[in-house]
Amino acid sequence: MKMIFRADDVGYTHVHNLGTLQAIENGVVSDCECMFDWPDVVEMLEYLSDKPWISVGWHTHMWGHPVLDPSEVPSLVTPDGNFKWKRIDQKEHPVEGVVYEEMVKEFRAQMELCKKYLGRYPDMHYGSLPPRDEKMRAIMQVVQELNIPFGFINNYMHGGMVVQPQYEHLNMWEVVHNVNEEGLVKLPGHKSTYNVLNFLKYDPLKDILSMPIDENKIMVYVCHPGYLDDTVMREQTCNIHRVKDVEVYTSKELKKWIIDNRIEIISPADAINGTDLFQQHLKDIDSPLWIGNMQ
Repeated sequence: MKMIFRADDVGYTHVHNLGTLQAIENGVVSDCECMFDWPDVVEMLEYLSDKPWISVGWHTHMWGHPVLDPSEVPSLVTPDGNFKWKRIDQKEHPVEGVVYEEMVKEFRAQMELCKKYLGRYPDMHYGSLPPRDEKMRAIMQVVQELNIPFGFINNYMHGGMVVQPQYEHLNMWEVVHNVNEEGLVKLPGHKSTYNVLNFLKYDPLKDILSMPIDENKIMVYVCHPGYLDDTVMREQTCNIHRVKDVEVYTSKELKKWIIDNRIEIISPADAINGTDLFQQHLKDIDSPLWIGNMQ
């Protein structure tokens, strides 16, 4: 079975990035989903710029701050310059009165930021058509303008993703913790899955090790590997769980499971473009995770 190990929220903060780097350097990450609205994404883009075997995706939370000066996109921001979608601001500043053209302008600027430091636009976006809301419609407009692949993933969030016909053969499925008895994915939401009181029950390694092996699917496993600082702890219910994700993505148990089950780690760009850059990298460093080293 082919698998993509995805790291979400890449570029959140410098301290968070240190955990992501650990999961890349000593772990299994083949896909970095970057948040371009955070200043510390730049250090991660520069780091990834000479690692083409790792896919870079556009992670469009909009929890941070605009790339453009807030005066250029006033309908998108609160008085202190945060995006209106920033979690800690939404009760006081609900998301309303947003001008579509300003969203498109900001998203184009985020893509140019990516190209400046990564050397290319993102390799893909996990979204699909039809868009769920105006924000996603603006994102999809920019993605299509720049020929960034999208619409290649199946998942159960928001009633399922719409896969474009040219990607149906990939049969790519996203896993977001907690596989139920039918082998389908439950998405209980942040309040239940990531409640700090449930941390001892949070067991992504168990999720992976109990995953059905299906040679006809490409599975995408999603975690948020990162270390913690005041920003992450203040803003997120998914906070201390991130250090567990670093531990899991670098664990001997996960690597043994990969080898024992002959799991071929790939990147989303490999799947979409028919390349094998991630496996070639593993071969070049003679990693035991290279499929050619598995018995």
